[in-house]
Amino acid sequence: MRDSSPPGSPVDDRPPVRTTGAQLTRIGLLLSLVVLVLGSLLFARYDWTGIPLSRSPERDVKVVSDSCTEIIEPYTTESGRVVGPVVVDEMQYMALVKYYRGTPRADLQVVCLYDPFTFRSGTSWIAHWLPFEEGVSLSLVNLSGTLLALWFLLLTLRALGHRPRVVLACGALFAVSWNVLFFGAAILVDATVVALVALGAYLLALRRPWLLCPILLLGYPIKETVGILVPVVLVWAFQEYRAGRRTLVAAAAPAVTAAVCFVVGVAFWRGALPAPDAAWPVTPNLSSLGWNMGNPFGLLALLLGAAPYVVLAFLGYRVRARAEGWFAGLVDWAVVGVVIALGINFWAFITVKTSPRLFWIGIPFCLVLAARWLAEGRAADRLGSLRLPAALVGPPEPEPAG
Repeated sequence: MRDSSPPGSPVDDRPPVRTTGAQLTRIGLLLSLVVLVLGSLLFARYDWTGIPLSRSPERDVKVVSDSCTEIIEPYTTESGRVVGPVVVDEMQYMALVKYYRGTPRADLQVVCLYDPFTFRSGTSWIAHWLPFEEGVSLSLVNLSGTLLALWFLLLTLRALGHRPRVVLACGALFAVSWNVLFFGAAILVDATVVALVALGAYLLALRRPWLLCPILLLGYPIKETVGILVPVVLVWAFQEYRAGRRTLVAAAAPAVTAAVCFVVGVAFWRGALPAPDAAWPVTPNLSSLGWNMGNPFGLLALLLGAAPYVVLAFLGYRVRARAEGWFAGLVDWAVVGVVIALGINFWAFITVKTSPRLFWIGIPFCLVLAARWLAEGRAADRLGSLRLPAALVGPPEPEPAG
């Protein structure tokens, strides 16, 4: 007999208290407001609080190639507003908005356009259609991505059968976060790739793996880390087959097709996107490692932006490991997403000036795991004892039997 329960749903003796559409909408609207407030602090780098949250140097010089010596300094937008201090990523993405609007390369406020930024210019391409300066346009696209990621996460948790209190708690952990504060409406591209990853998780929760194919075929220009969905969907397919919910062919066909779509997409988009003038160095080097190790603020940011979610993910892993064994706990699509995000962050730590935003793609998976922990045992009891508005979470939940 095939198991029809949602993948990763916790074992609990309480009656099912599903999240209704009305509850999901109220939770989503409340947390969207939180995202808008937090995102406003650094929206388009207006920095209206006056707090020096950006800690980049005012000016830096990087020799990239014989013909490309990049000067990283405050950027003047089309409206005449000066954005600074900036990192090279912000300069490149704003320049790419102008490039897509028809500005010749020689007139851009960068010396050269670089790999990997040109190959991540999908967000800049979307932003170039908006009738605002490049900084504002990029921030609006990123803020939209953050909001979409939040809603896809909430929908994922509902699809997995979680109670409204769990949905609210995990949604709040996403919305009230370091990454939303610093990067939710940034002049970058990370929020949009998080939205794609969260959408992928939602489709897997719905058991609609074929719909990942267009995401992986078209998602590379947003950021190459959308490829995290490839091993995730492959492990998801293995879970489906192992649980008896699908035959080997029915499980493998959409997963393998999705992987092929990503490979084809990479090959196509690297030829179709603007050609870079040089490649920004992203190989292991002692300079980046030393800077990351010796930067207390950066280490603190990494700790606050990633560590709590990793701990919660581990607690969620233990729920399944205790019930089904350590192997079943590890061979889990959400666990794989977390592990790969950690690997990406480690690679960044030894190659570039790292940031917790690089782990952001792992947070939807962390919260899928965290929801399992919050859904049973002491964690569920404590969450159930909190006084929360009935409009959001419904009436008090029944006590577990026995």
